[in-house]
Amino acid sequence: MPPSQALPYDPQFASPEEYIASLLTFTSDPLFQTLCGGVHILDFFTRDSDTEPIDLYHEILPADWVSFFSTQEISSILDYLLRMPISQLPQTCPETLVAFIRQVRIHSLNRDFTRPPAPAETKTSPGVSHSGEEWALNAGMRPKKIHEVENFSAFVDDLVSDVNDRSKPTSGGAITHILDFGSGQAYLSRTLAKKYGHNVVGIESRPANIEGAKEMDTRFDNLAKKRERKGRKRQQNGESTSRVTTDDDPPAEEGTAPTTTNDRKGGTLQYIQKCISGNDLTPITTLIPSSTPKSLLLISLHSCGNLLHHGLTSFTTTPSVKACALIGCCYNLLTEKSGATYKLPLRSLHPRLATTSAAADPDGFPLSQRFTHTHPAVHLNITARMMACQAPSNWTTSSSEAFFTRHFFRALLQRIFFDRGLVTGAEPVIIGSLRKKCYSSFGEYVFGAIDKIGWTQQLQVSTEEVAQYEEGFARRKKDLSVLWSLMAFCASVVESLIVVDRWVYLMEGVEKGLVKEAWVETGFEYGVSPRNLVVIGVR
Repeated sequence: MPPSQALPYDPQFASPEEYIASLLTFTSDPLFQTLCGGVHILDFFTRDSDTEPIDLYHEILPADWVSFFSTQEISSILDYLLRMPISQLPQTCPETLVAFIRQVRIHSLNRDFTRPPAPAETKTSPGVSHSGEEWALNAGMRPKKIHEVENFSAFVDDLVSDVNDRSKPTSGGAITHILDFGSGQAYLSRTLAKKYGHNVVGIESRPANIEGAKEMDTRFDNLAKKRERKGRKRQQNGESTSRVTTDDDPPAEEGTAPTTTNDRKGGTLQYIQKCISGNDLTPITTLIPSSTPKSLLLISLHSCGNLLHHGLTSFTTTPSVKACALIGCCYNLLTEKSGATYKLPLRSLHPRLATTSAAADPDGFPLSQRFTHTHPAVHLNITARMMACQAPSNWTTSSSEAFFTRHFFRALLQRIFFDRGLVTGAEPVIIGSLRKKCYSSFGEYVFGAIDKIGWTQQLQVSTEEVAQYEEGFARRKKDLSVLWSLMAFCASVVESLIVVDRWVYLMEGVEKGLVKEAWVETGFEYGVSPRNLVVIGVR
């Protein structure tokens, strides 16, 4: 059943409408827009000159904020932004900063997750080792992926049961198939089919992923057959078959209480190679064999960029799709519907930004009519969308220091490029990942980056010159760290804006009679996987 609150907003708001109106107002605030897309970390050191010093940090932030931050350690500043209750903030904290922190927090959707209790029929006794089937399902997955798949597959199974329970017996509304958008190597699809007994169709554009998924399917089926043979043999010998352990089973872990598979009949798995670009799924649904009318649930675990938009529009335009449950990610890959990517004055102009700002995409952000035509218009440029991928609440002291150091190195390297006339301002030069050794010192970083991008001839700089740059700008590393922290702190509101736009799109479908209900809830723990908001729609 849907939660009592369709959006997980702060309890200070009385209704979704009150929250959305306040969200749109706050995200149009100039300071918020500056911190979310108006500046880029590459700009940080390139605005200085020998004749006219221009300090980006002091230009953006109010003077009393700068003064307060100068008296605080960066670890304390992160606590003030992310964790400390408003009532416990230092009395010396400027009132405008306190108000800003409060506004960001209340406009960020709640990400708390409570794992629902497992059904009684799936519980086992403590101390039982993982079943071979469970182990085979998890093969190839890292702990993060296991957490996502275990929780989201249980969520989808519950949603199917709920939709089926509320469907009229004569309406043909019971779910017959689950469509997994962007199924990849089918970890989620396989779990839903093998563990929960659903008929699943994986839709994937890359042939290599489909081939890999089929190999894993074969591995699972072979293990299941092996266990079945051992079970029959034990039964013939008069032994208990309540628990069969194969040679492929991993050793039992002390204190574990795994979940066994359901007793329902095993489901089916089908793969369709298709690059999803349109909205009508009928050409795909005709490829699904079925002797009865098809009733589909559309799901996706971490749809990149516009793929989730395609999923939502496919749900509203394809009658056989009865429900959807979609989780987005990679907001940096979203496009803009309105064309010109909003550019604030403090953002340096460079060729890439000038080119992409003219590109319009009807499937881009925002998706809803309300967000598309609201005034002032809702825009998110690439920097804002990139920041929405951050998860500052998961930062530790060591990880945040590593972020700050890497950003300091990159911003300072941009200054070297700028001084040597190789770039203009924040003109992007893609460095990419470097060897771990390159982050041990600024010198290692500079020479490693120059070598990777092949600029050893264009940029000849000595070790002494590199050291002078680092020494000259070292005192401003904290300023950069504070600004980056504020940008990442605001990112949760950007993600909330994107998710709410998608929910509003579904609610517009409710008004048109295309959708019965829609809501947003968490699918797993933010601390494990921060892109955890599920957008659900039911006809």
